[in-house]
Amino acid sequence: MSEESNNQSKRFKFIPEITLGNMLQLFSIAAAVIGLWMNMDRRISAVELRESIAIEERRELKKSLATLADNQALLTRTVDRVSILFETGTKGESK
Repeated sequence: MSEESNNQSKRFKFIPEITLGNMLQLFSIAAAVIGLWMNMDRRISAVELRESIAIEERRELKKSLATLADNQALLTRTVDRVSILFETGTKGESK
């Protein structure tokens, strides 16, 4: 008999009632899910913003490097021209 009473006390009883505790639990779970969703959305937006800023900075850096390369090539040509003019000028004066 004691075995039967132990088996009956261990059984799970389903009570089909909706209480205030159940409603509060449901609302708190919903609020937690909404809060987590909004937090993740903000974090993802921040990461996307940082990524777009980094991409724009890379573009600007590439443009700056291209401009520097062009300026270096122009400066090299100018120095070559000046040195040629200087050499022809000094050869003409020495004769």
